[in-house]
Amino acid sequence: MRKLILSLALVLTASLSVAAQDIIILRNSERIDARIVEVTSTEIAYTLADDGSGQVFRLSVAEIASIMYGNGDVQTFEDIPVTETYNADSDRWKERLTPKYKQRIVGLSIGYSAKRLVSPSYKGPWIGDDEDGAIKTNPSLKAGLYWAPEFKYGIGLQGGVYYEWSTYVSPSDALYSVEISEHTVSFPLRVQYRYEILKDLSVFAYTGPSFDVSVEYKTTVSAGDMKETLYEYGEDSDLRRFNLLWGVGIGVRYNCVQLMMGGDWGLINISKSTPAKLNKPFFVTLSYVF
Repeated sequence: MRKLILSLALVLTASLSVAAQDIIILRNSERIDARIVEVTSTEIAYTLADDGSGQVFRLSVAEIASIMYGNGDVQTFEDIPVTETYNADSDRWKERLTPKYKQRIVGLSIGYSAKRLVSPSYKGPWIGDDEDGAIKTNPSLKAGLYWAPEFKYGIGLQGGVYYEWSTYVSPSDALYSVEISEHTVSFPLRVQYRYEILKDLSVFAYTGPSFDVSVEYKTTVSAGDMKETLYEYGEDSDLRRFNLLWGVGIGVRYNCVQLMMGGDWGLINISKSTPAKLNKPFFVTLSYVF
């Protein structure tokens, strides 16, 4: 008996929840499960029934055939000519391009980043070694905070702050060993466009500058009992601590998971004495966005 009462209560709760929703029927027979916020003589404002973000959407009444309210009332709009209130066929593409579901503008990211130094006399890893023509380098860890607010039609900004850790250790059979490590903070600020393919599935592309600050570049040389540690970016260093890059990339997002890849290319000389650009030709990050 107790199980029967519980089952009836659950069915009644679900029925009331469904009944509380409104249904918008468009003139093209499309159905939208919604909650009506406001109805005027020219448009209606509504939120999606299955979207907890509370984002408000608007439709011209000329696009609507009827509204079936949760309390059972029905409001029709069939007698409103399309030409009186809605002549914006040229604006329909904007509605299709505008993402309808949750934007998820903040995320936590982790991934891989490669760095390459390019100059007239050298082209190879920023931190690493070049033996017998074979470039050997260790991957750089990339982690940080992703931020991408959107404004209209899927267009917005992409920014954040990222920490990058690059390391290199010379082969153990060498007469001496070299250990190099660099710690960098990166601040990208780009323009992004996101297109929603399906609910909770979208693709995006971006381009724009990135500002990098090298916090520490340390080289430790060991040979027998001798060990010496050198730090770059001192008064006598030939390297600049700051780097300005321009990047492009693409990404895909499904629900809360986002995969992004791209590259950044240096715009200024990283060396004070010779032309040399520090590029990041490839990176990939996996993010949890919310």
